[in-house]
Amino acid sequence: MKARGMSVSDDQRAQSYLEKIGYYRLSGYSYPYRESVVVGGQTIVGDNFRAGTTFSEIVELYVFDKKLRMLILDAIERIEIALRVQITLTLGAFSPAAHRGPDFLHSNFSRRIDPATGRTFHSEWLRRQDDAFARSKEEFAKHFKRRYPGEEPPLWIAAELWDFGSMSILYSGMRKTDQTTVATAFGVPSFQIMETWLRSLNVTRNICAHHSRLWNKASAVQPRWPSRTQCQILRHIEGDTHAQTRLYGTACICAYFLSSINPTSSWRERLKDLVSEFPSSKIVSLQSAGFPMNWRNESLWN
Repeated sequence: MKARGMSVSDDQRAQSYLEKIGYYRLSGYSYPYRESVVVGGQTIVGDNFRAGTTFSEIVELYVFDKKLRMLILDAIERIEIALRVQITLTLGAFSPAAHRGPDFLHSNFSRRIDPATGRTFHSEWLRRQDDAFARSKEEFAKHFKRRYPGEEPPLWIAAELWDFGSMSILYSGMRKTDQTTVATAFGVPSFQIMETWLRSLNVTRNICAHHSRLWNKASAVQPRWPSRTQCQILRHIEGDTHAQTRLYGTACICAYFLSSINPTSSWRERLKDLVSEFPSSKIVSLQSAGFPMNWRNESLWN
């Protein structure tokens, strides 16, 4: 790393970090610091580092990203729990087994065949949930299996084993009127927007759960965004694709959900405090994470 232009002030300390974090994990944070050239309209990233690159700054960026993942996970956990409640309330109004009944779900989900499995999307979803319940060692699951051997758990018990991905799939498989009911509970303008927000948050959750780099990674799912007439509080990133598809967009979604789940939450202030810890650098900036200028002044964060 030193031979490629990185400044390392303390070799022993740097070696200790590399032994604990790993070179290849840390190299993901040093990638933006590498020199690049444009050839034929295409950016080619080289091996050597830009002038002024320091090992300590790379470590600071790594630590910042670690704190960021924990904070984003905190928000997603609250959203996940609240979403679980809304889905069970909405479907449970029809039947304790509404999640199992094709008539209570959208036909594209409950009756259409998935070419990859030869089963309906719903039956494949149910198979995975039933397997999870059968394997579960949770006390509530063991109690139900002892007391009601051979029976299927009702919606409100089965829901306790859904992860975020399972819930987002089920939400997409609900009837549009029921999707709208859930979206409205969180103040989301439409079920179409809600669907993409949940898929986007699920991708982010998986990134965080696997301790992967988050701060400047583009979202694999393009969230839909409301127009300024639908949602004034998000108007500042309307049409800003870079902000919408980077970390800032995810943070906006989290803040928006939390404003209805827990309006007095300190999460927004904690995010602002953490962002202020972003490493002082002449090479990388929060623009790579999609943060617009003066974002702190927007009403969403106040």
